[in-house]
Amino acid sequence: MSMKFGRRVVRLYFFILCVFTTHTLRAGEHFVPPERGFISVTPAKTWEQGLISGNGTIGANMMSRPLDETVIFTHERLFLPQGKPHKPRANGDRLFEIRNMIDRGLYQQAADLAFEMSEQEKLIMPDCLVPAFDMTISTLGDAQVEDYVRSVNFETGETLVRWRGEKGWYERRVFVSRADGFAVMKLTAPTNYGVKYKIGLRTTIPSDSLNARQLEWSYRDLAAMVADAKSSVSGRSLRYSYRFTKAFPGGVQGVEGMAYIHRKEGSMTAEGASLIVEGAKEIIIFIDVRPKFDPKKSQFADMDKRLAGVAADYDSLLKRHAAIHGELFNRIKLNLGGDPKDHQLPTEKLIELSRANDEPNKALIEKLFDAGRYNIISATGELPPVLQGVWGGTFAPWWNCAYTHNGNIQAAIGANLTGNMPELMWPYFSYLESMTGYYEINARNLMGCRGIMMPAHSSSHGFVTQINDWFPGAFWVSGAPWAARFFYDYYQYTGDKDFLRNHALPFMEKTAHFFEDYLYPGPDGKYMLSPAQSPENTPLNTGVQASFNATMDVAAAREIFRNMISVSRELGINSDKIQTWEAIIAKLPDYMIDADGILKEWLTPKLVDRIDHRHASQLYALYFEADDEFDQRPDLREAVKKLVAQKMDWRDKDHTSGNMPFGIVQLGQAATSLGDSELAYRCLKYLVNKPYWYNNLASTHNYNDRFNMDISGGMPSVIMKMLVESRPGRIKILPALPAAWNKGKVEGLLCSGQVEVNALSWDKHKIQLTLTSNKDQSVILQFPGDVKSGGVKFVPGNTRQIEVDLPAGKAVTMAVSL
Repeated sequence: MSMKFGRRVVRLYFFILCVFTTHTLRAGEHFVPPERGFISVTPAKTWEQGLISGNGTIGANMMSRPLDETVIFTHERLFLPQGKPHKPRANGDRLFEIRNMIDRGLYQQAADLAFEMSEQEKLIMPDCLVPAFDMTISTLGDAQVEDYVRSVNFETGETLVRWRGEKGWYERRVFVSRADGFAVMKLTAPTNYGVKYKIGLRTTIPSDSLNARQLEWSYRDLAAMVADAKSSVSGRSLRYSYRFTKAFPGGVQGVEGMAYIHRKEGSMTAEGASLIVEGAKEIIIFIDVRPKFDPKKSQFADMDKRLAGVAADYDSLLKRHAAIHGELFNRIKLNLGGDPKDHQLPTEKLIELSRANDEPNKALIEKLFDAGRYNIISATGELPPVLQGVWGGTFAPWWNCAYTHNGNIQAAIGANLTGNMPELMWPYFSYLESMTGYYEINARNLMGCRGIMMPAHSSSHGFVTQINDWFPGAFWVSGAPWAARFFYDYYQYTGDKDFLRNHALPFMEKTAHFFEDYLYPGPDGKYMLSPAQSPENTPLNTGVQASFNATMDVAAAREIFRNMISVSRELGINSDKIQTWEAIIAKLPDYMIDADGILKEWLTPKLVDRIDHRHASQLYALYFEADDEFDQRPDLREAVKKLVAQKMDWRDKDHTSGNMPFGIVQLGQAATSLGDSELAYRCLKYLVNKPYWYNNLASTHNYNDRFNMDISGGMPSVIMKMLVESRPGRIKILPALPAAWNKGKVEGLLCSGQVEVNALSWDKHKIQLTLTSNKDQSVILQFPGDVKSGGVKFVPGNTRQIEVDLPAGKAVTMAVSL
């Protein structure tokens, strides 16, 4: 990198601010900043700060370094095999031993016994998502870098880096096509100067930013589990491949990738395993990445034929992709009154400006809302996003960069339904259905139960293997009911009865079967839920995660049986089981409030709560909407509010790590379910103004650390729930609107019950609302104040609720004064 680059940092900020006031770089050199997207003036120091794009299947991460570029390519199915999956041992008939120990307060011994019975030597994390390869691009012959800018356009999925060299302007653009299934790159150089590029493919080099331990692990796993890495030139294409040393039959065996290069003018010659392109005014590169499942069959010939047959017309290819990507992204739009000038600031400046104040910058809230949705769309393909979406830069990522089912993935996909992208739920459902056979073995072998039991973590298989003497992952049972809730909600939002019968119902039934067998009566006649784990937390008086009667488990069990009753009545089935399920619900443990007035995490006086913990699993009953019991009991509502406030007080004392912001998403969801606008806003402000976002607007797990997609979905979901909360037949309008948002507009939210909020705007005491229903129905609208408008049909005895008739497919607009 030229020394001139570093000396011009201050100049760059001034230049960019001027540029994006005029929307033009200079005469003849136009660069219009994206209306919905961002600009940045700092290249990536690490892979975590690169410009990310993707079609869900292939990810591209451009470091945006002008002279020595690295673009990391990934594939959603490239999970690094650690060897043959470890099947849980058939110890269900010994479950009584573990339960007896827990009954006697021998929690550590119960965890030790479970680990011993597993016959595992250690806790086994799932196979982790790893990079396919790097593309390196060296720009030779012009070392000057001035007037640097990089950008992502959320509406098109295109990333860009641009700078001025000694001879003129350079650009590098990348997107990953949803229409064509491969990545596309365009390099342009000054029209009066033929630049020289050296382009090659290589194994991803772990980032220098990783701490020493992770670097050591990454190089260790790369050496032990990846072999025969080969890079070569074939005509106008670069080829790359490697194999996994611990692959197992049926699993991924390795990867093959190709970069097919088109040039406009100039020459191209091979130099070892690289291609030298000289004198070209424009270069178009197609990049394909394919996991290899058959070790004896190469895919290079097919890739070469496929890519050679595509016309090198960048604009046409981008248009094809943007039509699909943009249609998804543009279904929702949020306007809180953010200053247009602030929107045009570089992310570095905008984030700094917002964090300098207690009140988050509204333009930043709007931009992060868009960025989070863009990140999740770009990371959702045939599979849902893993912890890092579909991107990576190390062979030893944190928590193995797989699917973490005890909270992470639920946050990541949390905005898909309300965010009007229900089709993005299908990859999640398809993945879970492909794992059902593993889940049935877990239930049978670990608990002696019918039905299904999900692991806390998974990727290439679904066995429960996250268990040792301190992490009793085999005791966590809420994974399947949590997933079943998403199945059920998909039906509630879309009205797709075929999905209900053929996908939701089978998964829900298997979940109900498990709990029918898992529950057993305790001394007081109420059911016991044992063994249990409230995700990753330990009671203060035991210091052990092994436990019983976790509040989350009780809430999840109550929910699955209630929903099974609703589905059965709607479909006219299971009439012989409904009474049994109602009896089970009646015998589940009651919610409890501790001596400090806080909702307990374990429904027993034997276990003392630990508030200072990153999860908020005891609030499960309020993640979606408040359980009816919370609506009926003011003491429970106050116990939840006090818990959320104390959890946030604890968070406020953390000035260094900011560990796991999806726990704050859970707090925000619960506060919104109770209609506490300022408490919900307190959570949201934390998600916005704390350093959970890099300058590339990728979200993190810790402060300025650990690229992670959880709150990219979680933060928008909290915002949308603050504006609209729904269940079939009932929609709450602005249920948790903070005082700071005295006016605004949101468009395109989807509601449970097959209603779309086409537009919702508010200003002081007036609300403008347009709704469209997929079916003829009447819905109750609940407002945050008494409705003063005339000509409305009030719900008897409630001046905040009105009943509205919605004809199928016809937009209904109303203006309401409060």
